[in-house]
Amino acid sequence: MGFPTPNYNGVKTAPGLIVVAADFRFVRAFPVLNDGSGLDRRYRQNAERILLQSVAASTMSAHLAAAALGYAVWWITAIGQEDIQSKVRPLLGVPDELAVIDVMCFGPPAKASYKRWKKTLPQIMSWDRFDPANLMTDAQIDEWIRTQRHKVMYRDESKVD
Repeated sequence: MGFPTPNYNGVKTAPGLIVVAADFRFVRAFPVLNDGSGLDRRYRQNAERILLQSVAASTMSAHLAAAALGYAVWWITAIGQEDIQSKVRPLLGVPDELAVIDVMCFGPPAKASYKRWKKTLPQIMSWDRFDPANLMTDAQIDEWIRTQRHKVMYRDESKVD
């Protein structure tokens, strides 16, 4: 089962949208040592990743805050989505220097949300040290994709087959 085709109909009907944009030129402001050291090179090589992680963390915080207030929230990743980029940029006057990273639709829920299927806590966490039992082989990951992935992406826990 492939990844679902993006469907942006919710963007048309959502009472609220948050468009998250980033200015990658600010990676030049990140701390560097300017000494040519290995650590200096790592900071420079990872600057865009650090920026994206920061933007993702703030987006998730907004998502959680909206959900805590009782709103339904739909997080659309806009990176690489030329369709939404081409529509959002001119509509909102987003300059070319900014990258539209995400769009969040939110509003009162149209219907009660369901509890999604998820892995159990022991499957995703360890105490003190990484539990080697949680490390999957390539073959196990391929099997999980064939047999379990659809549950995570498409099923509410009461309807898991």
